[in-house]
Amino acid sequence: MRQFINVLKFELGSYFKNKSFVVVTILLMIAAFAAVAVPAVMMGKDKNGETQTEAGMPEEDNTAMAILDEQGIFSEGKELADLLPMYEWTVCDSEDELRDLVREESVEAGVVVTGPTSYQYIVENNEMFSNTQTVFEQVLAAKYREAALNEQGIDAAAVEAIYNTPMQSELIIQGKDSQNNFWYTYVLTFVLYMLILFYGQMIAVSVTTEKSNRAIEILVTSVNSNSLIFGKVLAGALAGVLQVVLILGSAFAAYETFKSRIGEMLAFLFDVPVLVWVVFALFGTFGYLLYAFCFGMLGALVSKTEDISKSATPVTLLCVVSLLVAVYGMYFSDSLIMKVLSFVPFTSTNAMLVRAAMGTVDIWEIAVSGVILIAACAVAGVLTAKIFRMGTLMYGNPIKFRNALKMLKQQ
Repeated sequence: MRQFINVLKFELGSYFKNKSFVVVTILLMIAAFAAVAVPAVMMGKDKNGETQTEAGMPEEDNTAMAILDEQGIFSEGKELADLLPMYEWTVCDSEDELRDLVREESVEAGVVVTGPTSYQYIVENNEMFSNTQTVFEQVLAAKYREAALNEQGIDAAAVEAIYNTPMQSELIIQGKDSQNNFWYTYVLTFVLYMLILFYGQMIAVSVTTEKSNRAIEILVTSVNSNSLIFGKVLAGALAGVLQVVLILGSAFAAYETFKSRIGEMLAFLFDVPVLVWVVFALFGTFGYLLYAFCFGMLGALVSKTEDISKSATPVTLLCVVSLLVAVYGMYFSDSLIMKVLSFVPFTSTNAMLVRAAMGTVDIWEIAVSGVILIAACAVAGVLTAKIFRMGTLMYGNPIKFRNALKMLKQQ
Protein backbone atom coordinates (compact mmCIF):
# COMPACT_ATOMS: atom_id res chain seq x y z
CA MET A 1 0.00 0.00 0.00
CA ARG A 2 2.85 2.35 0.85
CA GLN A 3 4.42 1.73 -2.58
CA PHE A 4 1.12 2.51 -4.27
CA ILE A 5 0.76 5.79 -2.35
CA ASN A 6 4.33 6.77 -3.22
CA VAL A 7 3.75 6.07 -6.92
CA LEU A 8 0.44 7.95 -6.80
CA LYS A 9 2.08 10.99 -5.16
CA PHE A 10 4.94 10.97 -7.64
CA GLU A 11 2.68 10.70 -10.68
CA LEU A 12 0.32 13.40 -9.39
CA GLY A 13 3.31 15.61 -8.70
CA SER A 14 4.49 15.16 -12.28
CA TYR A 15 1.11 16.46 -13.49
CA PHE A 16 0.95 19.39 -11.08
CA LYS A 17 4.58 20.38 -11.71
CA ASN A 18 4.00 20.31 -15.46
CA LYS A 19 3.78 23.95 -16.50
CA SER A 20 1.69 23.23 -19.58
CA PHE A 21 -0.86 21.32 -17.46
CA VAL A 22 -1.14 24.15 -14.94
CA VAL A 23 -1.24 26.91 -17.57
CA VAL A 24 -3.85 25.13 -19.70
CA THR A 25 -6.00 24.51 -16.61
CA ILE A 26 -5.84 28.16 -15.55
CA LEU A 27 -6.55 29.41 -19.08
CA LEU A 28 -9.54 27.09 -19.47
CA MET A 29 -10.87 28.20 -16.07
CA ILE A 30 -10.57 31.84 -17.13
CA ALA A 31 -12.20 31.08 -20.49
CA ALA A 32 -15.10 29.23 -18.84
CA PHE A 33 -15.64 32.08 -16.35
CA ALA A 34 -15.37 34.74 -19.06
CA ALA A 35 -17.78 32.91 -21.39
CA VAL A 36 -20.51 33.46 -18.81
CA ALA A 37 -19.36 36.69 -17.13
CA VAL A 38 -18.49 38.86 -20.14
CA PRO A 39 -21.94 38.73 -21.83
CA ALA A 40 -23.59 39.39 -18.46
CA VAL A 41 -21.38 42.45 -17.82
CA MET A 42 -21.87 43.79 -21.36
CA MET A 43 -25.65 43.53 -21.02
CA GLY A 44 -25.57 45.96 -18.14
CA LYS A 45 -28.69 47.46 -16.58
CA ASP A 46 -30.83 50.46 -17.44
CA LYS A 47 -32.08 53.04 -14.99
CA ASN A 48 -35.04 50.84 -14.08
CA GLY A 49 -32.74 47.98 -13.16
CA GLU A 50 -33.76 45.89 -16.16
CA THR A 51 -31.24 44.29 -18.42
CA GLN A 52 -31.08 45.49 -21.99
CA THR A 53 -32.70 42.31 -23.24
CA GLU A 54 -35.56 42.86 -20.82
CA ALA A 55 -35.97 46.60 -21.43
CA GLY A 56 -35.45 46.30 -25.16
CA MET A 57 -32.61 47.32 -27.44
CA PRO A 58 -32.72 50.53 -29.47
CA GLU A 59 -34.68 50.07 -32.63
CA GLU A 60 -32.66 49.81 -35.82
CA ASP A 61 -33.34 51.97 -38.85
CA ASN A 62 -36.02 50.59 -41.14
CA THR A 63 -34.71 48.43 -43.98
CA ALA A 64 -34.90 50.13 -47.37
CA MET A 65 -36.87 48.31 -50.07
CA ALA A 66 -37.95 49.16 -53.63
CA ILE A 67 -41.16 48.16 -55.42
CA LEU A 68 -42.52 48.33 -58.95
CA ASP A 69 -46.30 47.78 -58.83
CA GLU A 70 -47.73 48.46 -62.27
CA GLN A 71 -50.85 46.46 -61.32
CA GLY A 72 -51.69 48.95 -58.55
CA ILE A 73 -52.28 46.18 -56.05
CA PHE A 74 -50.73 48.14 -53.18
CA SER A 75 -52.05 51.59 -54.07
CA GLU A 76 -48.69 52.88 -55.33
CA GLY A 77 -46.88 51.65 -52.26
CA LYS A 78 -48.88 53.64 -49.72
CA GLU A 79 -50.62 50.54 -48.40
CA LEU A 80 -47.29 48.76 -47.95
CA ALA A 81 -46.23 51.36 -45.39
CA ASP A 82 -49.17 50.26 -43.23
CA LEU A 83 -48.85 46.52 -43.92
CA LEU A 84 -45.05 46.38 -43.58
CA PRO A 85 -43.99 49.34 -41.39
CA MET A 86 -40.61 47.76 -40.67
CA TYR A 87 -39.50 48.62 -44.25
CA GLU A 88 -39.01 51.95 -46.03
CA TRP A 89 -40.47 51.59 -49.51
CA THR A 90 -39.25 53.38 -52.61
CA VAL A 91 -41.76 53.29 -55.47
CA CYS A 92 -40.04 52.89 -58.85
CA ASP A 93 -41.36 53.82 -62.30
CA SER A 94 -39.44 51.16 -64.21
CA GLU A 95 -37.70 47.88 -63.67
CA ASP A 96 -34.38 49.41 -64.74
CA GLU A 97 -34.65 52.01 -61.99
CA LEU A 98 -35.40 49.28 -59.45
CA ARG A 99 -32.48 47.14 -60.58
CA ASP A 100 -30.13 50.14 -60.36
CA LEU A 101 -31.17 50.80 -56.76
CA VAL A 102 -30.50 47.15 -55.89
CA ARG A 103 -27.16 47.15 -57.72
CA GLU A 104 -26.06 50.33 -55.94
CA GLU A 105 -27.17 48.77 -52.63
CA SER A 106 -29.41 51.73 -51.94
CA VAL A 107 -32.05 49.19 -51.03
CA GLU A 108 -31.79 45.67 -49.65
CA ALA A 109 -34.02 44.19 -52.35
CA GLY A 110 -36.59 45.08 -54.99
CA VAL A 111 -40.00 43.61 -55.73
CA VAL A 112 -41.64 43.68 -59.16
CA VAL A 113 -45.35 42.81 -58.79
CA THR A 114 -46.39 41.12 -62.03
CA GLY A 115 -49.87 40.00 -60.98
CA PRO A 116 -52.17 39.35 -58.04
CA THR A 117 -50.34 36.10 -57.27
CA SER A 118 -46.96 36.60 -58.93
CA TYR A 119 -43.91 38.75 -58.38
CA GLN A 120 -40.17 38.97 -58.95
CA TYR A 121 -37.84 39.38 -55.99
CA ILE A 122 -34.54 41.01 -57.01
CA VAL A 123 -31.43 41.08 -54.83
CA GLU A 124 -27.76 41.72 -55.48
CA ASN A 125 -26.53 38.96 -53.14
CA ASN A 126 -28.87 36.46 -51.56
CA GLU A 127 -28.30 36.37 -47.78
CA MET A 128 -28.38 33.16 -45.82
CA PHE A 129 -30.99 34.10 -43.21
CA SER A 130 -33.00 36.91 -44.79
CA ASN A 131 -36.77 36.50 -44.38
CA THR A 132 -37.84 39.62 -46.25
CA GLN A 133 -39.14 37.70 -49.27
CA THR A 134 -41.23 35.42 -47.07
CA VAL A 135 -42.76 38.39 -45.25
CA PHE A 136 -43.66 40.14 -48.50
CA GLU A 137 -45.15 36.95 -49.97
CA GLN A 138 -47.40 36.53 -46.95
CA VAL A 139 -48.70 40.09 -47.39
CA LEU A 140 -49.30 39.59 -51.14
CA ALA A 141 -51.17 36.35 -50.44
CA ALA A 142 -53.33 38.10 -47.85
CA LYS A 143 -54.18 40.84 -50.38
CA TYR A 144 -55.15 38.24 -52.99
CA ARG A 145 -57.42 36.39 -50.54
CA GLU A 146 -59.05 39.65 -49.53
CA ALA A 147 -59.74 40.64 -53.13
CA ALA A 148 -61.03 37.17 -54.09
CA LEU A 149 -63.39 37.01 -51.11
CA ASN A 150 -64.75 40.50 -51.75
CA GLU A 151 -65.52 39.57 -55.35
CA GLN A 152 -67.73 36.74 -54.07
CA GLY A 153 -69.46 38.94 -51.52
CA ILE A 154 -67.76 37.35 -48.54
CA ASP A 155 -66.58 39.50 -45.67
CA ALA A 156 -62.79 39.13 -45.91
CA ALA A 157 -62.27 40.59 -42.43
CA ALA A 158 -64.54 37.94 -40.87
CA VAL A 159 -62.75 35.13 -42.71
CA GLU A 160 -59.38 36.54 -41.68
CA ALA A 161 -60.53 36.72 -38.07
CA ILE A 162 -61.62 33.08 -38.21
CA TYR A 163 -58.28 31.97 -39.69
CA ASN A 164 -56.31 34.01 -37.18
CA THR A 165 -58.17 32.78 -34.13
CA PRO A 166 -55.38 31.69 -31.74
CA MET A 167 -55.42 28.20 -30.31
CA GLN A 168 -55.22 28.02 -26.53
CA SER A 169 -52.93 25.28 -25.31
CA GLU A 170 -51.04 24.28 -22.21
CA LEU A 171 -47.99 22.04 -22.32
CA ILE A 172 -47.91 19.68 -19.34
CA ILE A 173 -44.67 17.71 -19.00
CA GLN A 174 -44.94 14.78 -16.61
CA GLY A 175 -41.40 13.56 -17.19
CA LYS A 176 -38.33 15.20 -18.75
CA ASP A 177 -38.24 18.21 -21.05
CA SER A 178 -35.83 16.95 -23.74
CA GLN A 179 -35.73 20.27 -25.57
CA ASN A 180 -34.72 22.13 -22.42
CA ASN A 181 -32.26 19.45 -21.26
CA PHE A 182 -30.53 18.94 -24.60
CA TRP A 183 -27.66 21.41 -24.24
CA TYR A 184 -26.38 20.54 -20.77
CA THR A 185 -26.60 16.85 -21.70
CA TYR A 186 -24.56 17.50 -24.83
CA VAL A 187 -21.94 19.48 -22.89
CA LEU A 188 -21.56 16.82 -20.18
CA THR A 189 -21.20 13.96 -22.70
CA PHE A 190 -18.65 15.95 -24.69
CA VAL A 191 -16.69 16.71 -21.50
CA LEU A 192 -16.53 12.98 -20.75
CA TYR A 193 -15.43 12.25 -24.31
CA MET A 194 -12.57 14.77 -24.18
CA LEU A 195 -11.56 13.64 -20.69
CA ILE A 196 -11.32 9.98 -21.69
CA LEU A 197 -9.59 10.61 -24.99
CA PHE A 198 -7.05 13.17 -23.78
CA TYR A 199 -6.05 11.63 -20.45
CA GLY A 200 -6.31 8.06 -21.73
CA GLN A 201 -3.62 8.84 -24.28
CA MET A 202 -1.52 10.53 -21.58
CA ILE A 203 -1.74 7.43 -19.37
CA ALA A 204 -0.71 5.18 -22.26
CA VAL A 205 2.24 7.46 -23.05
CA SER A 206 3.28 7.52 -19.38
CA VAL A 207 3.39 3.71 -19.24
CA THR A 208 5.21 3.34 -22.57
CA THR A 209 7.76 6.09 -21.96
CA GLU A 210 9.34 4.23 -19.07
CA LYS A 211 9.65 1.12 -21.23
CA SER A 212 11.17 3.01 -24.13
CA ASN A 213 13.88 4.64 -21.97
CA ARG A 214 14.44 1.40 -19.96
CA ALA A 215 13.58 3.14 -16.68
CA ILE A 216 11.05 0.40 -16.02
CA GLU A 217 13.90 -2.09 -15.43
CA ILE A 218 14.96 -0.09 -12.38
CA LEU A 219 11.44 0.60 -11.14
CA VAL A 220 10.27 -3.02 -11.11
CA THR A 221 13.19 -4.03 -8.91
CA SER A 222 12.06 -1.68 -6.12
CA VAL A 223 8.31 -1.21 -6.69
CA ASN A 224 5.59 -3.81 -7.04
CA SER A 225 4.24 -3.84 -10.61
CA ASN A 226 0.63 -3.67 -9.37
CA SER A 227 1.37 -0.58 -7.31
CA LEU A 228 3.14 0.92 -10.32
CA ILE A 229 0.34 0.50 -12.84
CA PHE A 230 -2.50 1.36 -10.43
CA GLY A 231 -0.62 4.43 -9.24
CA LYS A 232 -0.10 5.64 -12.79
CA VAL A 233 -3.70 5.07 -13.88
CA LEU A 234 -5.32 6.53 -10.79
CA ALA A 235 -2.98 9.55 -10.82
CA GLY A 236 -4.00 10.32 -14.40
CA ALA A 237 -7.65 9.83 -13.45
CA LEU A 238 -7.42 12.15 -10.44
CA ALA A 239 -5.59 14.83 -12.44
CA GLY A 240 -8.19 14.70 -15.20
CA VAL A 241 -11.16 14.78 -12.84
CA LEU A 242 -9.64 17.67 -10.88
CA GLN A 243 -9.09 19.68 -14.05
CA VAL A 244 -12.69 19.12 -15.21
CA VAL A 245 -14.06 20.05 -11.77
CA LEU A 246 -12.06 23.30 -11.76
CA ILE A 247 -13.17 24.27 -15.28
CA LEU A 248 -16.83 23.43 -14.75
CA GLY A 249 -16.66 25.03 -11.31
CA SER A 250 -15.43 28.30 -12.84
CA ALA A 251 -18.36 28.37 -15.26
CA PHE A 252 -20.88 27.66 -12.48
CA ALA A 253 -19.23 30.27 -10.23
CA ALA A 254 -19.68 32.87 -12.96
CA TYR A 255 -23.29 31.81 -13.47
CA GLU A 256 -24.11 32.13 -9.76
CA THR A 257 -22.28 35.48 -9.57
CA PHE A 258 -24.13 37.06 -12.48
CA LYS A 259 -27.41 35.17 -12.20
CA SER A 260 -29.29 38.33 -11.26
CA ARG A 261 -28.18 39.96 -14.52
CA ILE A 262 -28.69 37.13 -17.00
CA GLY A 263 -31.86 35.77 -15.36
CA GLU A 264 -33.03 32.58 -17.02
CA MET A 265 -31.03 33.04 -20.22
CA LEU A 266 -28.49 30.32 -19.36
CA ALA A 267 -30.73 28.11 -17.25
CA PHE A 268 -30.77 25.56 -20.06
CA LEU A 269 -27.03 25.02 -19.43
CA PHE A 270 -26.65 25.37 -15.68
CA ASP A 271 -29.89 24.22 -14.04
CA VAL A 272 -28.90 20.56 -13.92
CA PRO A 273 -31.02 18.24 -11.71
CA VAL A 274 -29.38 16.44 -8.78
CA LEU A 275 -30.07 13.00 -10.30
CA VAL A 276 -28.20 13.95 -13.47
CA TRP A 277 -25.22 15.14 -11.42
CA VAL A 278 -25.19 11.87 -9.47
CA VAL A 279 -25.28 9.80 -12.67
CA PHE A 280 -22.62 12.00 -14.27
CA ALA A 281 -20.32 11.65 -11.25
CA LEU A 282 -20.84 7.89 -10.80
CA PHE A 283 -20.79 6.74 -14.42
CA GLY A 284 -18.31 9.39 -15.50
CA THR A 285 -15.78 8.41 -12.82
CA PHE A 286 -15.93 4.65 -13.26
CA GLY A 287 -16.40 4.84 -17.02
CA TYR A 288 -13.31 7.03 -17.20
CA LEU A 289 -11.40 4.54 -15.01
CA LEU A 290 -12.49 1.69 -17.28
CA TYR A 291 -11.10 3.44 -20.35
CA ALA A 292 -8.02 4.57 -18.40
CA PHE A 293 -7.18 0.97 -17.47
CA CYS A 294 -7.65 -0.05 -21.11
CA PHE A 295 -5.30 2.68 -22.30
CA GLY A 296 -2.77 1.69 -19.63
CA MET A 297 -3.08 -1.96 -20.71
CA LEU A 298 -2.42 -1.10 -24.34
CA GLY A 299 0.47 1.14 -23.32
CA ALA A 300 2.08 -1.86 -21.61
CA LEU A 301 1.91 -3.87 -24.84
CA VAL A 302 4.20 -1.54 -26.82
CA SER A 303 7.80 -0.46 -26.29
CA LYS A 304 7.84 2.74 -28.35
CA THR A 305 5.67 5.81 -27.89
CA GLU A 306 5.15 6.10 -31.66
CA ASP A 307 3.33 2.73 -31.58
CA ILE A 308 0.72 3.92 -29.08
CA SER A 309 -1.68 5.49 -31.58
CA LYS A 310 -1.91 2.26 -33.57
CA SER A 311 -2.21 0.09 -30.48
CA ALA A 312 -4.84 2.33 -28.84
CA THR A 313 -7.05 2.58 -31.94
CA PRO A 314 -9.61 -0.05 -30.76
CA VAL A 315 -10.19 1.75 -27.44
CA THR A 316 -10.35 5.12 -29.19
CA LEU A 317 -13.01 3.75 -31.54
CA LEU A 318 -14.99 2.47 -28.55
CA CYS A 319 -14.85 5.96 -27.08
CA VAL A 320 -16.10 7.46 -30.35
CA VAL A 321 -18.91 4.88 -30.54
CA SER A 322 -19.94 5.81 -26.99
CA LEU A 323 -20.16 9.46 -28.02
CA LEU A 324 -22.22 8.59 -31.11
CA VAL A 325 -24.53 6.54 -28.89
CA ALA A 326 -25.05 9.63 -26.74
CA VAL A 327 -25.82 11.81 -29.77
CA TYR A 328 -28.31 9.22 -31.03
CA GLY A 329 -29.84 8.87 -27.58
CA MET A 330 -30.53 12.59 -27.31
CA TYR A 331 -33.20 12.12 -29.98
CA PHE A 332 -34.35 8.61 -29.00
CA SER A 333 -33.61 8.42 -25.28
CA ASP A 334 -36.30 5.83 -24.53
CA SER A 335 -35.56 3.52 -27.46
CA LEU A 336 -34.79 -0.16 -26.86
CA ILE A 337 -31.22 0.15 -28.13
CA MET A 338 -30.52 2.93 -25.61
CA LYS A 339 -31.91 0.82 -22.78
CA VAL A 340 -29.67 -2.09 -23.79
CA LEU A 341 -26.54 0.06 -24.29
CA SER A 342 -27.04 1.70 -20.90
CA PHE A 343 -26.10 -1.66 -19.34
CA VAL A 344 -23.02 -2.25 -21.53
CA PRO A 345 -19.93 -1.00 -19.63
CA PHE A 346 -18.20 0.79 -22.51
CA THR A 347 -21.36 2.68 -23.57
CA SER A 348 -23.25 2.99 -20.28
CA THR A 349 -21.11 6.00 -19.33
CA ASN A 350 -22.93 8.17 -21.86
CA ALA A 351 -26.10 6.12 -22.45
CA MET A 352 -27.21 6.17 -18.82
CA LEU A 353 -26.40 9.87 -18.53
CA VAL A 354 -28.59 10.62 -21.56
CA ARG A 355 -31.44 8.46 -20.23
CA ALA A 356 -31.28 10.16 -16.81
CA ALA A 357 -31.25 13.64 -18.36
CA MET A 358 -33.69 13.25 -21.24
CA GLY A 359 -35.61 9.99 -20.86
CA THR A 360 -37.27 7.72 -18.33
CA VAL A 361 -35.08 5.58 -16.10
CA ASP A 362 -35.74 3.80 -12.81
CA ILE A 363 -33.39 3.94 -9.83
CA TRP A 364 -32.90 0.17 -9.96
CA GLU A 365 -31.68 0.46 -13.57
CA ILE A 366 -29.10 3.04 -12.52
CA ALA A 367 -28.00 0.83 -9.62
CA VAL A 368 -27.70 -2.35 -11.71
CA SER A 369 -25.87 -0.60 -14.53
CA GLY A 370 -23.56 1.07 -12.00
CA VAL A 371 -22.68 -2.29 -10.40
CA ILE A 372 -21.95 -3.79 -13.84
CA LEU A 373 -19.73 -0.83 -14.71
CA ILE A 374 -17.82 -1.05 -11.39
CA ALA A 375 -17.34 -4.80 -11.86
CA ALA A 376 -16.07 -4.25 -15.42
CA CYS A 377 -13.71 -1.58 -14.09
CA ALA A 378 -12.35 -4.01 -11.49
CA VAL A 379 -11.85 -6.73 -14.10
CA ALA A 380 -10.09 -4.27 -16.40
CA GLY A 381 -7.84 -3.21 -13.52
CA VAL A 382 -6.82 -6.79 -12.69
CA LEU A 383 -6.24 -7.60 -16.36
CA THR A 384 -4.20 -4.44 -16.82
CA ALA A 385 -2.01 -5.30 -13.85
CA LYS A 386 -1.33 -8.81 -15.21
CA ILE A 387 -0.55 -7.60 -18.73
CA PHE A 388 1.64 -4.81 -17.36
CA ARG A 389 3.58 -7.29 -15.22
CA MET A 390 3.98 -9.65 -18.19
CA GLY A 391 4.96 -6.96 -20.68
CA THR A 392 7.21 -4.95 -18.38
CA LEU A 393 10.46 -6.36 -19.69
CA MET A 394 9.27 -7.38 -23.16
CA TYR A 395 10.74 -5.19 -25.87
CA GLY A 396 10.53 -5.19 -29.64
CA ASN A 397 7.40 -5.23 -31.78
CA PRO A 398 4.01 -4.37 -30.22
CA ILE A 399 2.25 -7.35 -28.67
CA LYS A 400 -1.29 -7.95 -29.91
CA PHE A 401 -3.92 -8.07 -27.20
CA ARG A 402 -5.06 -11.51 -28.38
CA ASN A 403 -1.52 -12.88 -28.07
CA ALA A 404 -1.16 -11.29 -24.63
CA LEU A 405 -4.27 -13.16 -23.43
CA LYS A 406 -2.85 -16.44 -24.76
CA MET A 407 0.42 -15.82 -22.92
CA LEU A 408 -1.48 -15.14 -19.68
CA LYS A 409 -3.37 -18.44 -20.05
CA GLN A 410 -0.09 -20.30 -20.51
CA GLN A 411 1.24 -18.80 -17.32
